[in-house]
Amino acid sequence: MLINLKKFLLSDDLVMNINDTLTITDKELLETNKLNKEFLFEGKFYKVDKNVSLNAKITYAYDEVCARCLEEFENKVTANFNAIIVDEINEDYEAEDIEILMKDGLIDLNDAVNQIIYLSMPMKALCKDDCKGICSKCGKNLNTGKCECNDFVIDPRLEKLKTLLED
Repeated sequence: MLINLKKFLLSDDLVMNINDTLTITDKELLETNKLNKEFLFEGKFYKVDKNVSLNAKITYAYDEVCARCLEEFENKVTANFNAIIVDEINEDYEAEDIEILMKDGLIDLNDAVNQIIYLSMPMKALCKDDCKGICSKCGKNLNTGKCECNDFVIDPRLEKLKTLLED
């Protein structure tokens, strides 16, 4: 995922927009997370003094299993991030912005995108916001209909009293 900034750096423009579909090349990332290869990259490069900064958004999709109903679905995630384009990486740099190395006017977004994907993946994903999950007794997916299980629940503190009615 190389982006050429040579023309932008030599021009008088202060902002460069990029809206493009890019491809993830890290096979381990793709297979481990069941990611779709292509993702949408929307970014603005800004010249600030003698530096270049990036405000970007990536939108990617991957196959996931719903945490409530256990059905497979395609989840789409949008993640915003900021980056600073640098000539050399500063190991002591501690800020919210990511550092992206530029060599000969080219920047490689692979590491930054991989990092953003790992950080933005939800811990639990739902197929839809109002997912009803599965019945804890029979295991039926409650999104497809109501199950036939008895909903009557006896308070465990009073359950012993039920034996008095059996006589």
